[in-house]
Amino acid sequence: MDECLDRTFREIWTELSRGAVDRHHGFHVASLATRGLDDAPRARSVVLRHVDADPRVIRCHTDRRSGKIAEIARDARVSWLFYAAECKVQIRVSAHAEIVAEGTIPDEAWARTGLSSRRAYLAPRTPGASCDAPSPNLPAHMLGRRPDEAESETGRAHFAVVSTRAYAIDWLFLASDGHQRARFVRADDGVWSGSWVEP
Repeated sequence: MDECLDRTFREIWTELSRGAVDRHHGFHVASLATRGLDDAPRARSVVLRHVDADPRVIRCHTDRRSGKIAEIARDARVSWLFYAAECKVQIRVSAHAEIVAEGTIPDEAWARTGLSSRRAYLAPRTPGASCDAPSPNLPAHMLGRRPDEAESETGRAHFAVVSTRAYAIDWLFLASDGHQRARFVRADDGVWSGSWVEP
């Protein structure tokens, strides 16, 4: 890659890493798209939880009972969409996903998850299940409060990590005097190449 492309590629991973730790960064909430069981695309907003720039891994958390689990099991290809207004940058990442429910990765992720976020995993019903009226899908004793540490541990059984490894990236910088766009692709040997493309 030429020097400018190489710098852009490094900046992509720097900004993604910032998005994982800074809740005010535009990349902190992203869209993750999967292929639905009916073959239609399915996109949802997720919180970016972890970025590892060396193996090009991007992670979020999920409920093991959610629809994306079966979708990823059927087709591991996923697409991320990030947009940061403060940087005027859009990044689309094509990746292969796996659901990691047991072991060090989800154990460490669970340990870092705050009690208010753990509350969502205490849901008694499957996310997306039909209900008769608007529902927070929480146990009655959890309404209006956070669980304590011991109460939250019940949710670990429903917690999993969506771990994705990037294989292609489309970067777009929006500028009033002309946008810039680049594409980066990982070869089978793991080496990345980049090229400028028309915006």
